[in-house]
Amino acid sequence: MRPRHHPSADILAAYAAGTHDQGFGLVVGAHIEACAECRDRVGAFEATSGAALIDLPRAQLESGALAQTLARLDQSRSEPDAMDARPLLERLPLEAKRWVAPGVWVAAVDTPHASENRVYVLSVGKGGLTARHEHSGAEYCVVLKGAYRDELGVFTAGDFASAESDLNHQPVVQGNEECICLFATEGRLKPQGMIGRVAFALADV
Repeated sequence: MRPRHHPSADILAAYAAGTHDQGFGLVVGAHIEACAECRDRVGAFEATSGAALIDLPRAQLESGALAQTLARLDQSRSEPDAMDARPLLERLPLEAKRWVAPGVWVAAVDTPHASENRVYVLSVGKGGLTARHEHSGAEYCVVLKGAYRDELGVFTAGDFASAESDLNHQPVVQGNEECICLFATEGRLKPQGMIGRVAFALADV
């Protein structure tokens, strides 16, 4: 099934330009891997950026610069790594799972990111739900498996969702299997209710 929810043009342009925090870029990249439409859009942004370089003033090169560059390419030439065909969930460098409730676990992703941000995978079992919560800042999410529903709609595997601090929502798992999502968030989530505060503290999100 093709993803139905996609990053905005601004998010895709930032991804193409490499200006996202790495954790947020990882989430966008996970969606792009599953979405041919967004791969094409990112390719168009990259082509536009490359075309803009043509209009820049020409720089003066030192004598022998081309020969030096070609020599370095010869030295670094190697066989390309074989593409890893495993599902993204199996390729992510996950830290140990933290079980925060029956059927609910979270695992941080070992990837560079701003110290105040969080990058993690969350799994919620069939029929489960998260605590209702708000956000300290931006949140990017891509569904890796299953589906959930919240105030923004229904999101299935490959779909991308983004939120800002003004969103108050409570995702609920849909269908007959667990829902597993990859998240990047600015700062900590703001759960409502004592149980939510305890669960989110255990999850360190």
